[in-house]
Amino acid sequence: MNTRTIGILGLCIALAGCNSEPAEEAAPTEVPAAETPSTTMTAPVVMEPAPEGLPSRIAREVIAESGQTCTEVANAERGANGTITANCAGGETYQIYTQPGQGPVAVEQ
Repeated sequence: MNTRTIGILGLCIALAGCNSEPAEEAAPTEVPAAETPSTTMTAPVVMEPAPEGLPSRIAREVIAESGQTCTEVANAERGANGTITANCAGGETYQIYTQPGQGPVAVEQ
């Protein structure tokens, strides 16, 4: 064995001996149910560009189809990523985009 191998083996043995307790002596850790971390992860939302067309018309149609409230689209702009941000006369703001497998969606901001 060379010096490097011996050094690595010595380090591994030292690390294995640090702070180790036999399983029967280790204190169980209990986490209250309210603080238990979630084991399910939500997948990030994939936001693809909104359908092509006049942003205000697309926003009005998608918001209405989603059952959301918007009396009138006061302003709608298409962003660099192709999504549309729409402001309604009533103060509501929506993000319009296409979600794969679902189609166009409007999410209130």
